Amino acid sequence: MVLFYGLRPLSLVPELRTISLCNNTAQHAKAPLLKGAGTRPRVTIWFDSAMYFKSISLMLATALCACVCAAQSTAQLEYELRGVEVIENIGGEIPLDLTFTDDDNERVTLGQYFKQGRPVLISLNYTNCPRLCSYQLTDMAKALKDMGWTPGNEFVFLTISIDPSEDFKTSKKSKLRYLGLVGKAEADKGWHFLTTSENEDILKLADALGYHYKLDPETGEYRHKAAMFIVNGDGKISHYLRNIGYVPEDVQAKLQASANGEFGQPDQDGQGFGLNCFAFQYTDNMSRAFTMMKIGGVGVLVFLFSFLGYWWYRELKKHREEQAHDEQVQAEAT
Repeated sequence: MVLFYGLRPLSLVPELRTISLCNNTAQHAKAPLLKGAGTRPRVTIWFDSAMYFKSISLMLATALCACVCAAQSTAQLEYELRGVEVIENIGGEIPLDLTFTDDDNERVTLGQYFKQGRPVLISLNYTNCPRLCSYQLTDMAKALKDMGWTPGNEFVFLTISIDPSEDFKTSKKSKLRYLGLVGKAEADKGWHFLTTSENEDILKLADALGYHYKLDPETGEYRHKAAMFIVNGDGKISHYLRNIGYVPEDVQAKLQASANGEFGQPDQDGQGFGLNCFAFQYTDNMSRAFTMMKIGGVGVLVFLFSFLGYWWYRELKKHREEQAHDEQVQAEAT
């Protein structure tokens, strides 16, 4: 390529090269000389190698800084999420003697929702969650709408708040909101929203399910993962639903398997429960990382388009000069 003709990588001084428009020396020697034409014109191209290598060095330095800042930010995220995890406990039993308040302000025990051959789908959420909980319950409500099975008929769905400050009024509002997405009147009998002011009872259930979360005292929000649990009629955990994006056929198949006394398998794909919900305060390193990545992206685009623009301009100029020369030669030949 003519663009890099005469470029010496170790040289940091501007170079001036004179390049023939003929393809090679032999072709140039064989080119016909017409009367008054002389030799074919030669094009002078300036290429500043120092500027080229400085641009490359600047972009590499920017990318390196962005990687360092991003690595520090990742480490901080891992530190903030320590202890927030889901440990699958397939076959483990949950305490059925725990008491809660349902969305009709009635005192209930977990055990009254369980009977032989009827699985129970459980989610641990809280109404004031600003992010993941609403996505999770909305996604499940849409899946229930398209499922052949309905809460209250073939299975029971319990949404239990992990926030002891929430009461039945809050849970009632949440229930009406998500039942509207399901669009099945009979689901009102089978989807129950439970609360309790006893934080110890919530922790007992969460520990039995392997669901570990923690409260952020600064924001008042809970750091937790997206998970749902299927428990069979005997109170034993049979399946875990990871993250969100629930497929109706998949959810129903796992409920059916639980009703038949079957148990699922622990996480085998290595992905586990990757979705987290918590408020994160952006630090200087995160800000630097994003800024560096933006600068690096803009620098790459500027660098790319400047060279492409130069290349297109040079080729266009070369074509025009050759065309003008050919026209001049033909004019002198006639």
